[in-house]
Amino acid sequence: MNPFENAHLLDGHRSGNLYARQYNTALNQFTSTLFKGKILRMKRKLLNQKQDLYDLNVLKPDLHVRGSCYAGIEVVPIRAIIGSEGRTADFDVNFVPLSESARERWVNMAIAYLARLPLPPVQLIQVGEAYFVRDGHHRISVSRAFGQMAMDAEVITWKAAPPFPWEPNVCCATSRILLAPES
Repeated sequence: MNPFENAHLLDGHRSGNLYARQYNTALNQFTSTLFKGKILRMKRKLLNQKQDLYDLNVLKPDLHVRGSCYAGIEVVPIRAIIGSEGRTADFDVNFVPLSESARERWVNMAIAYLARLPLPPVQLIQVGEAYFVRDGHHRISVSRAFGQMAMDAEVITWKAAPPFPWEPNVCCATSRILLAPES
């Protein structure tokens, strides 16, 4: 039961009605996102596809980071965000929350999103063409759930040499092309 369903009966002001609508919309979106996420994870499991975010803390020793620099505020495609700096147990690869425990914070972010309140940019670490979340997991999850394609991010770039574990094996694909018989 939602405590804001009958807010208009208690408060005749439009602001109460607006908040109740935004709360209900946010809660419904969370429930829908959680359900769709469970279905997609089952499908990915059956197809043997990656379900988890990459954990930058685990990958860091293998990346051989040679330095970092502040890149500033950029508009980043949400699909380019593939991992997290330590919060991989909370969201899946599509930034869908993995449990009901995220509901309160997620719904509050969704209400802010629906109210078009200005939120600080998320903080990302860029390695190659991929991004990892340092701060802003819920903002990314909400933005993605509402269909947003890109968002503002404060970016720090790590200088590391490819190949990266998340990129397809380019050298093998290239060698197959080079070794293919000519026609």
